[in-house]
Amino acid sequence: MYNCFDIAKQFLKYAKEEGIDVEPMKLLKLTYIAHGWHLGFYSKPLINNTIEAWKFGPVIPDLYHITKRFGFSNVDYDTISMRSSNKLSENEEKFIKVIWENYKQFSGLDLSTKTHLKGTPWFEVYDGTFNKVIDNQTIEKYYKDLIANPTNDTTGESN
Repeated sequence: MYNCFDIAKQFLKYAKEEGIDVEPMKLLKLTYIAHGWHLGFYSKPLINNTIEAWKFGPVIPDLYHITKRFGFSNVDYDTISMRSSNKLSENEEKFIKVIWENYKQFSGLDLSTKTHLKGTPWFEVYDGTFNKVIDNQTIEKYYKDLIANPTNDTTGESN
């Protein structure tokens, strides 16, 4: 299992290679979505960080507090890289690449919308209070359901 910075670093690496800007919200949502799909496919968490339901969707507080200073600007690779402590396995790099290829075209706002619609883990947990944890079981169930029933996906997550 990795920390959120290990996964975020890989997304930023791909973005840098392709000349694509990644603002904080996009990086947060990509990291969350990768974690969700990993739970769905492998029944194992990708990251060991806490995920919380905030007003605008699921948030990984550890990643948020480091990236929020970038506002709507591109997140600096070095800022994330220095907090990354694990090298991803070849399989995990390939997994992150698949997520990147499927979601890179979306803005942070688009991804935020996808992750907090009716039926998503955020929707199931968020009750207007701050810092409500979204547990891995809730996330795993949602993504396993998407895998089993891709035509029933109303959130656009399986794009």
